[in-house]
Amino acid sequence: MAGDPVIQELREEDAAAVARLELAVNPHQVATAASVWQRASRRIEREQRREWVAELDGEIVGSAYAGFEWAVPTRGKGRFWLGVHPERRSLGLGRALYDRVAGYLREHGAWRLRTWVDGDPAGTRFLERRGFARRGFDVVSVLELDSELPEPGVQVVPLGEVRDRVTDLFAICAAGEIDMPGDEPETELSIENWAQDDFGAPDLSDDGSFVALEAGRPVSLAFLTVDPGRKVAYNLMTATLPEFRRRGLGLAVKAAAARWAAANGFERIVTENESGNAGMRAINDRLGYRPLYEQTSWVLGLERERAAGERG
Repeated sequence: MAGDPVIQELREEDAAAVARLELAVNPHQVATAASVWQRASRRIEREQRREWVAELDGEIVGSAYAGFEWAVPTRGKGRFWLGVHPERRSLGLGRALYDRVAGYLREHGAWRLRTWVDGDPAGTRFLERRGFARRGFDVVSVLELDSELPEPGVQVVPLGEVRDRVTDLFAICAAGEIDMPGDEPETELSIENWAQDDFGAPDLSDDGSFVALEAGRPVSLAFLTVDPGRKVAYNLMTATLPEFRRRGLGLAVKAAAARWAAANGFERIVTENESGNAGMRAINDRLGYRPLYEQTSWVLGLERERAAGERG
């Protein structure tokens, strides 16, 4: 007979177990001990991130995080994710983790909660029972690296050659985030926070990420995170400065990343794109990505009449 579950704060020594758990819940991602701990230990003030694990008989069988959408101007938009090992469900672990994250976010001023489900009917039912409503979806796609890929056609260099051009690289990513489809643009993204987020990802490949140059200036990029042990890569970010769009640069840098991955023994690249992001989905189609599933977004309003939240 199983003992009582224990919910406690994530520790660094838990990171490898949490990465294995995340892959058991959804194998179509890059999750490593390094990436788990980097997310948990970064210090983005507006995010107020906290993470927990659920232990049962000394084994980590569930995990959760809670925080706030830190790159948008409206405060109080809480977000969270929780997962329970498929073989340890129906034991109340999901309920216990949800109570922990929802309580934390309410205590810290959340007026809305957002989470997502990766093609999991059980996760959908869990949220529907708690009053969450579906609010759009991302298309998760995969590129099997077993076919011919186009040449970039423009000057591209590995990220490692221009990693010191931090301001230029940030400008590209910031422009991409602001234009990303969503209910509010990410206008509060700072270079300091970005350096802890995408640019600080420990699995970001300096060799497999590519940057397009115009007269020596970085103008487009494709960031690739990698899990060599599983031969899986993930398109973390693809973006182009507005004045250089519609020139095929996004296709070029993404194709360069795919060619590198194929040449270095990777078997597939996974990506996700908001359903309304027609431009990036067209690039994916050109490269041969195929849809895997819909990653659905779910929202619960904690204050029925809340209009916008505090600004600043």
